[in-house]
Amino acid sequence: MAIKWWGWLVIGICIGVAAASVFSLILAASARSGVEYVAVIELSGTISYSESPLSLFSGETLTPSQVRDLIGRVESDPSAKAVVLVINSPGGSAAASEEIYQMIKKLSDEKVVVAYIAEYGASGGYYIALPADEIIASPHALTGSIGAVSVVMNYAGLLKKFGIAVETFKSGRLKDIGSSWRNMTEEERLIMQSIVDSIAEKFEERVRENRGDKIQNWSDVITAKPYLGSQAVKAGLVDEVGSLEDAVKIAENLASLPPIAPVKWIKPKKPSLLELLLGESTASKGMKLSYEVLMMWPLPSGIEPSDVLKRSESSMILNQ
Repeated sequence: MAIKWWGWLVIGICIGVAAASVFSLILAASARSGVEYVAVIELSGTISYSESPLSLFSGETLTPSQVRDLIGRVESDPSAKAVVLVINSPGGSAAASEEIYQMIKKLSDEKVVVAYIAEYGASGGYYIALPADEIIASPHALTGSIGAVSVVMNYAGLLKKFGIAVETFKSGRLKDIGSSWRNMTEEERLIMQSIVDSIAEKFEERVRENRGDKIQNWSDVITAKPYLGSQAVKAGLVDEVGSLEDAVKIAENLASLPPIAPVKWIKPKKPSLLELLLGESTASKGMKLSYEVLMMWPLPSGIEPSDVLKRSESSMILNQ
């Protein structure tokens, strides 16, 4: 009896599914057999130590624990011969940026690492790209902004208008430095400026360690000026402009991999909604300072300085 057209369709679908299954098994077997590949890791968001509920509304956060998990998955895999870091970060916590920097530095000592700056690789975002063997940027990516900034909101005038008085009990005159409820003293301004300067000096030190022989005009670079990708090449902050595909090819060449080498995206483990809502502990928040030193520039689209201050992230932050 002749098979009807829909019968052939069913047979074709079955054959297609079977072929796909066999192909998947072959790929899995190849992975187990140690086929060398390029790992691609996306590092996106404001650099922070915690994912707060605000990240649901104001954008992604990038934490050292996330990066540790992603890097750990390729660091222990001998088949991952090269790693491409896709960076899309305007910056964030200075302390968290330094911790991520050290992880990437360790990784680059063991494997070929290429950083690709997609949209933002400014301040803390650039800081974490520094240990890479090569830094590639999109022509329109914002990068650089080597410096630090502290934002302190002062509500004293507003409180006075509404007749609201704030009393602070402290053990030392500098215990509430950076308080939003009163004007800062000149002594406090000098201390805050010294903190910002110290962080900026460490940032410059990291740039000199990794790019010192490539940057000619240091006086321009250390103004915390942001650059477009094409400008950053001339400044010596990045090696060349290109696409993600270009970055992968460069990684393949540096690792002596063939052009047909597989490319594997290392995906982050998504936190649950409950984890995002709970965020960090109240006790932890209570220990944090009421000001932030930001290594971020510029602020992401739609986010105002007041929004950044509401996040109560780490006390030291690298320019967005």
